[in-house]
Amino acid sequence: MPEKNKISWNKGAAAYSALNHSEKFMNRILTNPANAFHHTTWEVIKKYVPNLRGKRICVPSSGDNHAVFAFAMLGATVTSCDISENQLANAERVAKQYGWDKSIEFVCADTMKLDGISDSTYDFVYTSNGVHVWIDDLNSMYRNIYRILKPGGIYIMYEIHPFLRPFDAQVKIKKPYDATGPFESEEETTFGWRVMDIQNAILDAGLRLTHVEEMYAEKDYDWPFWISLEDKLKGVTATREEVDRMFDWHNNPMAALPNWICLAAKKKG
Repeated sequence: MPEKNKISWNKGAAAYSALNHSEKFMNRILTNPANAFHHTTWEVIKKYVPNLRGKRICVPSSGDNHAVFAFAMLGATVTSCDISENQLANAERVAKQYGWDKSIEFVCADTMKLDGISDSTYDFVYTSNGVHVWIDDLNSMYRNIYRILKPGGIYIMYEIHPFLRPFDAQVKIKKPYDATGPFESEEETTFGWRVMDIQNAILDAGLRLTHVEEMYAEKDYDWPFWISLEDKLKGVTATREEVDRMFDWHNNPMAALPNWICLAAKKKG
């Protein structure tokens, strides 16, 4: 299954980079690295890792690498891991463009294995939104996150809230909450893990949960939450008035649910 998804991500990497590494999105991070994070997630990061300078950080399934770039700007040494060589190549090109390449190591690695990533090395491991949908073995993912953290190290995840997974774009139920997959398409295999699946995998790995946040989507007129990535890559946009309607739960029932979840956990030591 990872190989199937890897092929898909390599195939779509150019279009993904054209959007996520465009001047519009990069300028937000250049202006303020905190813009790479939901503001609540940023507050959690500041609480548990108040000074990022000099810290060693690993970002598995690094995707657009916005978090990686932000951590490098704030003085950390970062390892960016992703299953897609093309995604990493695009991110490395951007890092060289802005002079961050000396602070970032790019490693092609499956998040469920983190091959070649040394034990007890990192002060902080961070995973961003859209990671868990690609993971077929949560226990392996979290055992390896635990393995690479230093004693006393922190793990923070920011993710689309599992409560959203049962719904389709028309706010109709497409699956029961406890139907976790695998869900097969011609090009990809995905999963719809529940809150309990993620939390139990974290705890079973030996990490201690220390903080939980459930957040609503922030109103972003440049990238409205309820326009899919597939549509964004096709150039679909919305007016400010349309975005305002999306964020009113009377017009969009999905706006009544939390859109994001953020968890913090710590390795004993």
